[in-house]
Amino acid sequence: MKNSQFLINFFLLFVLAGLGTSQVFALNAVASLKKVDGLVQVERRTPDKKLIGRIGLVLKDRDTIITGNRSKATILFRDGSEIRVFQKTRFTISNSKESGSSGSRLFINKLILKLGSFWGKFSKGKQKTFIETPTATAGIKGTIVSFKEQNGKFSASLATGSVSIKNDDASVILTPGKMVNEISKTGSIEDKIVNLPYQIQISPDQQRIYIPPTGEESSVYLSLQLIDVKSNKNVNQKGPIYLSVNSDKLIFPDKISLNNRGYTRIKATVKPFLSKDYKDGKIEIIAIMDGEKFINVSSGFTMMTYDMPKSSIKTIKIDSQSGEIEQ
Repeated sequence: MKNSQFLINFFLLFVLAGLGTSQVFALNAVASLKKVDGLVQVERRTPDKKLIGRIGLVLKDRDTIITGNRSKATILFRDGSEIRVFQKTRFTISNSKESGSSGSRLFINKLILKLGSFWGKFSKGKQKTFIETPTATAGIKGTIVSFKEQNGKFSASLATGSVSIKNDDASVILTPGKMVNEISKTGSIEDKIVNLPYQIQISPDQQRIYIPPTGEESSVYLSLQLIDVKSNKNVNQKGPIYLSVNSDKLIFPDKISLNNRGYTRIKATVKPFLSKDYKDGKIEIIAIMDGEKFINVSSGFTMMTYDMPKSSIKTIKIDSQSGEIEQ
């Protein structure tokens, strides 16, 4: 009997300990892996503790994401910011904290890019992000930007927003359509600023999306073309494409690539919406060249709309004198 009671108590302790761990883990959660391609590892606090990256894996402060050769990962932060980490990269979430009240929450992120490159879409008005590399530091607000750190050289390109960049000797504010190309830890930054030569154009066949009823699907087609910004002519360059979309009801093919003419046409599937999926009647789509060697290509952007459901709430007026109800 005593042995049975001991086993019961031990089991209860084990369950409670597990619950406690889950609660602490949830409190420390700052981001999660949204997509994983190839070999991705997460180094948790010590080099000896590595987790295999998988979709849905929760990330915490001081986690380091390591991508192997031909491997990539997408990270989604609590504030909605999204980062696409490219191959052969070592990227650390140094610290991510929340400040302010529930009505005016602000997330402050400190990230470290030791080696490699990433693209980021940082939520406007919801975060302030600081990037540290061995060569330079950068301050981000609401911005779509790419960074690269390799062989003691730092590069950054900006599609929207603004980024402050600083090394040991100088600092600049980068504006949209510009990039800093391979600055060093010391020396001038200003003379390394150039125009982004290329851009992705994304054009849907129709701007309005039809939301299908439950149990059905609809579709929409989009064309993507790489262009020369200065001449507005098509560029013959193939390469992979990554799409960032702010709705999980618009489903794109897993693999998207431009052909030798720098062009592709894709079909997106529209799934039925739940009540929570109806937001402001808009879906934003961002297209980027999916790799570190395309840092000189600005992202493409399009917005599609959909009809909001008619409100089922009726206004009832009651006459205070007669008590009659008016619909």
